[in-house]
Amino acid sequence: MLQRIARLWLAILTVCTLCLTASPSSAQDFYDSGQVSVAIERGFGIHYSTRTVDPPDDEFAYTSIGLGWAGAISAFHHSRAAIDFFVVDQLSLGGSIGFFTQSGDAETNGFIISPRVGYAIPLNRTFSFWPRGGITYIDIDNSNVLALSGEAMFVASPRPGWGILLGLTLDLGFTGEQGDSDATEFALGFPSVGIMGTF
Repeated sequence: MLQRIARLWLAILTVCTLCLTASPSSAQDFYDSGQVSVAIERGFGIHYSTRTVDPPDDEFAYTSIGLGWAGAISAFHHSRAAIDFFVVDQLSLGGSIGFFTQSGDAETNGFIISPRVGYAIPLNRTFSFWPRGGITYIDIDNSNVLALSGEAMFVASPRPGWGILLGLTLDLGFTGEQGDSDATEFALGFPSVGIMGTF
C-alpha cells in the first residue's frame, strides 16, 4: 500500500514539476484551440457510493475520504491519468485511464477507461468552469460495470501552463456483472481534487 501511495505522489510531483518548469505557451489559456491538458484526476476527495447486486438483491453503501487508491472503496473513485485536446476554443475531446494491480492475500487487477467531451467556460483570468461528460468502463477481476459519467470541474489557473481541478463527479453504472449476478452502481464525489498541466 505504501508503494502505491509513493507512486501516486511521485506522479503528482512529476506533473507539478513539468508544469512549473515548462515554458508556458505564454498568453494562451488552457482551453484555447490546439491546447492539450494532461492531468491526474480524482486524486483526493470525499466519495459516496451504492452498489446493487441481483441476485440476491443486496445493496451496499459506503462513504470514504482519502488519497488516490488508498482511500477509494468504489473503483469509480480511483485516481487516473487523463488527457484532453481542445479541438476548437473551449471544446475538448479526451478521456482518462487507470490501471492497478495488488498482490498478496487480496490479489486483484483492474483497469478503468473513460472517454468524454467537455466545454470550458472562462469565469475570469484565473478561474474556469469545465463540465465534462462521457462513459466509463471498469473491469476488476470478476466484476465489471458500464456507466454514464459527468464531472463539474472548476479549474484554478494562477499561472499559465498548470491548474488545480476541484469539483463534483457523478457516475451512474447502469449495467454490469459481479460473478454470475447483475450489478449497478451510483457514485458521487465531492469535492474531487486533481492537478493538470497544459501545453
